[in-house]
Amino acid sequence: MSHRKLAIDGHDAEQEQIAQQIQYLSTKSAEEVAAQVDQKAAAVRALITRGSTLEALEKALADAPYGRGLEPAQAANALLVNEILMATRAQDVASVVSGLPEDERDVLLKYVYHGLARPAAFNCAVLLTWHERIVETAGLGSIVRVMSDRRTL
Repeated sequence: MSHRKLAIDGHDAEQEQIAQQIQYLSTKSAEEVAAQVDQKAAAVRALITRGSTLEALEKALADAPYGRGLEPAQAANALLVNEILMATRAQDVASVVSGLPEDERDVLLKYVYHGLARPAAFNCAVLLTWHERIVETAGLGSIVRVMSDRRTL
């Protein structure tokens, strides 16, 4: 076997170990996490209709599903966060971002990057607006924290 044909990116033992540790630490099954995201979605949509964008975003960002085997729950939560971002008026974005704590801004930035990686499913113009406001508020450190965090969505 030639070393040029070996895809070393697919053989990251450290990444595998971290993913197993995250999944081991999780006390909920994939079905329980999916049910939790569905319950959260109903509450978030009620907050959106009331106009409480900040509360809806805080609720959607709380307990983000991390780990392997949770892809359906992760996708549902990403769509839920995207729904909030799309429902927010452009002039309210800065106030909503400044109302979030630093750790929730980092999670929000993860969802922004998640959406930017999938332009067919998400509105990139809206996501770039949110990205700009997050970086204005949190600084470049937020980007570094998100890019170096091992927990991915």
